[in-house]
Amino acid sequence: MRIHLRSRYVVACGLVVALAITGIVWLLSRGAVQKPHVQTHPPEIKDVISYSTSKPSQNPIQASSYVSTARPMEPKYISLPSIAASGFIQKVGIDQNGQIATPNNVNLAAWYVNSVAPGQPGLSIILGHVDGYTSPGIFIHLSKLKPGDHFTVQLGSGTLLTYDVIKVVAVSASNAVSTLFSQDPNIKSQLNLVTCGGTFNSATKSYAERVVVDAALINQ
Repeated sequence: MRIHLRSRYVVACGLVVALAITGIVWLLSRGAVQKPHVQTHPPEIKDVISYSTSKPSQNPIQASSYVSTARPMEPKYISLPSIAASGFIQKVGIDQNGQIATPNNVNLAAWYVNSVAPGQPGLSIILGHVDGYTSPGIFIHLSKLKPGDHFTVQLGSGTLLTYDVIKVVAVSASNAVSTLFSQDPNIKSQLNLVTCGGTFNSATKSYAERVVVDAALINQ
């Protein structure tokens, strides 16, 4: 599936699943999604982005000057060698629209802090933009991942977590919630990666699909 860059900024190409948190709670309460281990936003998690901008920066990130705010057990950096993608990870919560906030730079990924931290039992969620105004986003090739591919997430402590891709699916934006928040009961520590995909709608300034990658922790 080829993804074209847009002639205007796309808000939250990492995780604009156009879902309200109340909708997630409703799905969980009705059993439409297997309830994952989800943490509330504890006070010790700092530097959490709670605003989604319509014009995320496209400036390259320099590793020598970037200052990560990841604490020892929080994700700092993600590397997906099979699709030549890598970058630092921000922390995001709920934005001004009641949706999951998105990275403020297309070259950064973001960990949703109301999911568990990578490496812990339960479900963790990391999102990233597919593109920006004129530049590709960190997850532009996410749909090219295949089952069996490995990638790593580095924690603030320096610990390196290795994940095995289990499946890659593209679902309609309207049906993305149940897929994104599903945890395989056979996977103790699961990480779902998500970005936008499919056809771009210039009227709504959004993509028709969401690409969701399910991965399992295989070593720590």
